[in-house]
Amino acid sequence: MGISILEQVLRILRQEDFAASVAFPGQKFPQITGPVAAVHIEKVDRSSLTVTLEVNILCPAAMGGTACELEALRATEVLRWDGAVCVQNGCTYDGVSQVYSVSILATYTCITDADSCTMGPGFYVYIDEVRQYYAVAFTGEEQQGYEAAYAMGSAAPVGIQEGKRLWHITLEELIPSGSPESREPEAAFELKVATKTKTEVYYHCRWTSIRREFTRDGLRRIRRGIAMDRQEV
Repeated sequence: MGISILEQVLRILRQEDFAASVAFPGQKFPQITGPVAAVHIEKVDRSSLTVTLEVNILCPAAMGGTACELEALRATEVLRWDGAVCVQNGCTYDGVSQVYSVSILATYTCITDADSCTMGPGFYVYIDEVRQYYAVAFTGEEQQGYEAAYAMGSAAPVGIQEGKRLWHITLEELIPSGSPESREPEAAFELKVATKTKTEVYYHCRWTSIRREFTRDGLRRIRRGIAMDRQEV
């Protein structure tokens, strides 16, 4: 059995320099002197195979509510890149404990173990600005065409010259059972791959093959195609 999704989220937040702990540790909560992320399981929906965690960002009163909101935005971004669908709520103040708090609801597609979750691959894929939520892998391979060059009046080639350049693209998805599939584009489309550091855009794309595999984890869909151009933006 793998680590729980709760432990996974705590580890991810700690890697990004958050002081993260479980929300209900079974002992007295320590006095807060800086931003803290308190995490617990909000709900488990087995009909949709999702787990929602609540991440409370707590800040001492001396930091102010705005600083707490900014810390929460940073945590939301971290969880978003990990594959969670996040909803960040407004900032509140507790006069008794003298802390500001912002609640984040992070929903993952999984059961209980992190190994069974659809964790983020570290990138986002969009087709005509529609996010492909279940993307797990993407490959773009450049193919430089070459062709024989002929001199005027010569039947034999005298060299090799560059031909048309294409990009072969492959998008792999793992779609949980019962989840809707994204619609196939009816014409040429634009595909965008966004990471934390850069964004690649593939233009004038068309799928040339679509492979569907039914597995115990859901539908594995592998789409292959070509793109006429690629740019980093």
